[in-house]
Amino acid sequence: MNASSNVSNVEIANKVASTAVLFRKYFPDASVNFSPWENLNDESKLDTLDFAFHFPGWSPLIECRAILLQLRIENVNDNRVPKLLGIIMRGMIIPSERWRVATIGEWEMTGTHLPQKEQKDNLFLVCKELYKLFSKTSTGNKN
Repeated sequence: MNASSNVSNVEIANKVASTAVLFRKYFPDASVNFSPWENLNDESKLDTLDFAFHFPGWSPLIECRAILLQLRIENVNDNRVPKLLGIIMRGMIIPSERWRVATIGEWEMTGTHLPQKEQKDNLFLVCKELYKLFSKTSTGNKN
């Protein structure tokens, strides 16, 4: 579900905004879209926070023009910050996927055109930092 549609309290809004800041820490040229999907009524994606990060052009370093970031979260209804279960990133050039990485299993990046080593390392750092971000409340305590 669009990250902007899944905000139900200040704590989750903070995590959504912090996700964008974190990504841009490693990829400062990227612009964030908190609503990458047109269909906002899709109830089947209530267990995700979806973002799109668009780059000003194609670069051989990252091998894409946009990255779709999907945070798989536990589906909770008690307005607390959900636990981050997994991350899927897809490097895209419309209309096709160039590469993909998921944080379930071996954390392997697969695809036809992989990013350069430094960008690949940065993508993995984003994932690691997202797990840290979602493991803490705004007061810094564990959930």
